[in-house]
Amino acid sequence: MAENDESSLLKKAKQVGDQVAQAAGEVSRLKDVASHAVEDAVTEAKRLAKRGRYAAEDLVEDAAHRIKRDPLRSVALGLAIGLCVGMLTGWMVARSTKE
Repeated sequence: MAENDESSLLKKAKQVGDQVAQAAGEVSRLKDVASHAVEDAVTEAKRLAKRGRYAAEDLVEDAAHRIKRDPLRSVALGLAIGLCVGMLTGWMVARSTKE
């Protein structure tokens, strides 16, 4: 009967060992999947950063071209925006001091 117990114990140990090996294989596969997902996300973030940089450069070039083409309109627009921002800031400060 002791031999039967040892055989049963060995079978259980083998089953546990097989399960551990399967789990290790699954963990390795999941690690690879996660690694690829992170690499893909980093690549996509780099692409988006490049696109954003190119868009900003185009915007700056377009603004410079418009300023050179019509300087008086650009100065007037800048003055109007500055006055509006100044008035809005003054209004907000005055409103916050009243409270």
